[in-house]
Amino acid sequence: MSEAAVKICIYPGCERPAVPANPLGGPQPAFCDLEEHNALTAHQERQRRASDDRQPASDEERSDG
Repeated sequence: MSEAAVKICIYPGCERPAVPANPLGGPQPAFCDLEEHNALTAHQERQRRASDDRQPASDEERSDG
């Protein structure tokens, strides 16, 4: 992997760069440095967004005015 390729945080909607890999080795983390961007909250956000997509239109959106 080249230095020029910047890995982006996988939290839904986040466009920040992921935390760099530890200089002692190991894979590069998948999330940015925001504490709230982690595997659990990313999963919860994906579920929330999926739920929002399944919600029927609100009464205001359905009314003809």
